Amino acid sequence: MDGAGPRAIDAVAVLVAAGLTVATGYPGPVLVVLVAAALPVLWMRRAPLTVAWIGAGTAIALPVSSVLVPASVLLPGELLLWPPACPFAVYGALAFAAERHRGVPQWSPVVTLALATVAFPDPALALRTGVVIALSALYGMYMSVRERLRHELASRAERVERERLAGEMHDVVTHRVSRMVLQAGVLAVAAGDERARAAAEELRATGYEALEELRHMVALLRRGTGEGFDRGLPLPDLRPLITESAAAGVPVELTVIGTPVPLPGAVGRTAYLVVREALTNVRKHAPGADVRVQVRFLPGSVRLSVRNTPGQPDAWVTGTDPGMGLPDLRQRVELVGGTLETGEQEEGGFRVEATLPTSPS
Repeated sequence: MDGAGPRAIDAVAVLVAAGLTVATGYPGPVLVVLVAAALPVLWMRRAPLTVAWIGAGTAIALPVSSVLVPASVLLPGELLLWPPACPFAVYGALAFAAERHRGVPQWSPVVTLALATVAFPDPALALRTGVVIALSALYGMYMSVRERLRHELASRAERVERERLAGEMHDVVTHRVSRMVLQAGVLAVAAGDERARAAAEELRATGYEALEELRHMVALLRRGTGEGFDRGLPLPDLRPLITESAAAGVPVELTVIGTPVPLPGAVGRTAYLVVREALTNVRKHAPGADVRVQVRFLPGSVRLSVRNTPGQPDAWVTGTDPGMGLPDLRQRVELVGGTLETGEQEEGGFRVEATLPTSPS
């Protein structure tokens, strides 16, 4: 609610406060000052504490002036309450204050207003003003609690809907894509034509990537925070890739340096993809090589490094996916605001290094 603009009801509140101000019977100059102090009520939603402090200042300034310089400001004998805009100031402070201002900052102008009534020479006026301040405070707290409850119920309904969507994606879409991937794999094995086999294999690889994307989207929906469902997830577990590579005949050493931090979903998926494609390239082009995968968490970024030694041409490895290729991988990395560096090492072998942001760009 912080930052909300004026509404029609706020204009009515200003008119009521101005009417009560005119009813005080003050002469021209002082009346102008009081009316000017009532006008900020129009912004009690946008700046509730500022409006409340203006009211508190008005409550203190004129009575103090009437005591210090009695000839300059005279406090009329018949007032309904003082200051005239105090109920709106108190209500705004307790109903519309931002979450970061709750507590002492929120109650300070209200308490100041209440204490100012003690100095009134008219006990009846002090009593009326105190009652109005108390009722305004209670109503303001009620409206604040009601708004927080409404927001919580809306958030809960949103979470339920996200869970429903995640369930449908997992049970229906993911299942059907899995069947497509399996059928494409069968077609790649059974096809007699080399072009048909390559097309089927490409279809299977693309379907596999889509399946991975769907799985990550299901995780994001189930962990969603309401802002694009992408405030941060842990880095996807890389150990299955390490195990898969070792089973294929390429041992991998994994090292993680630094304190892991949550990553945007797209960045996490890209990091997983970088390591997977780098290991695929090693199995294809450097069978029998030793591989080191390093994940280094830096301030504002995460750096992934996959380095391999020269391969052994006679080494045994199992069949591997064709992969997406380094140009496509570079494009995926750049889409999330990262950079990709590849090339041969001086001592032989190949390196793939990607630097990805740990916060949305």
